[in-house]
Amino acid sequence: MLIMQAEPRNHWPAWKNCLPAPKQKTGGRIEGGLRCKGMFKSSRPEEPLITYVTVVRNGQTTLARTIKSVQDQKYKNVEHIILDGASTDDTLRIIEQNADCIDYFASEADCGLYNALNKGIELARGDLICVLNSDDWLTPEAAGIAAQLLQKCGENPCLLLSAAWIIGTDTKPRLWTPGTVNLGSYLSCANVCHNAIYATRSAYEQTGPYTEDLPIAADFQWIMRCVDTGAHLLQTDQPTTYYSLGGISSDTIKHSRECAQVIKNRFSYLSDNEVWGLYHCLHTFKDRPKNFKESSPAHKGEFLLDLARRHSDHQDLLSAIALASLEIVKHPQDQLPPGKLSRIEKWKRSLAKRRAALLNIFFKT
Repeated sequence: MLIMQAEPRNHWPAWKNCLPAPKQKTGGRIEGGLRCKGMFKSSRPEEPLITYVTVVRNGQTTLARTIKSVQDQKYKNVEHIILDGASTDDTLRIIEQNADCIDYFASEADCGLYNALNKGIELARGDLICVLNSDDWLTPEAAGIAAQLLQKCGENPCLLLSAAWIIGTDTKPRLWTPGTVNLGSYLSCANVCHNAIYATRSAYEQTGPYTEDLPIAADFQWIMRCVDTGAHLLQTDQPTTYYSLGGISSDTIKHSRECAQVIKNRFSYLSDNEVWGLYHCLHTFKDRPKNFKESSPAHKGEFLLDLARRHSDHQDLLSAIALASLEIVKHPQDQLPPGKLSRIEKWKRSLAKRRAALLNIFFKT
């Protein structure tokens, strides 16, 4: 696997304990929490600090549950940072009611979700940082699971990928376990819940901030930059969060356009037609954007072979295509009689796990 060198990112994050004073008066900032009283948490050798960063605007219906889920962690060395985007409902009142349990909060106008999140990440003091949405909440064991996994990271920049309970319109939650994330995920999508990721400080130092001009897919691009810069990825099927469906990411057309833009940003030598062709061939959500049917190749196999020939000198693209293709390939010898299906399904699951492990070893060396 080709490891890209991290680009200079204007010394971000500049770790700090509170937001710097505004350069000019814009309407005021309200801030508070334990740090404003001189109380700071820190890591201990046997008990690393886990930071949760929540950005919110007009989240009065769900934020209290989010805050309580941090307070109710069985593992106690946790801190919570909340940045409010000048809410016009009761969000700020809810934050102030919990000020004695929040390490730092601020309320002021911002330039969007990822602008606020970039400011919030810099305020983290923990060894691990988790982005916790204002409409999501943690399992009681979440921080403890993350702290235990951290022991396997060593000094490497690391992402801990955990599972999430998906909460939709139906009453029964569904478990979202993390998939294999590698270079091919640029083309197929990183099958992992962003709010179930715990990142080391060095992972953010290597990758830099979230891209603020991708309001839906900035988290996807950040995850893939972690892959590019060689961050160590550890996975667990243990759930750490309850993830609520909906929000801006439910706009499938915008989501598809931004995922295509992430591909273009990484493989800049591809034409727009090539980018959309790859999207339709390999992406997890390739069947969603009906508006983009005209960009779908008539014969996907021939398109991929021709693309590989045209770009045979770009090993990164060839590796990405190969890895993404493994997610959808069907071998003819796997077509067996129905009576053997149950046994074969077990065998296929075992093979898939071994294949993922081998790919991970091969492309990490």
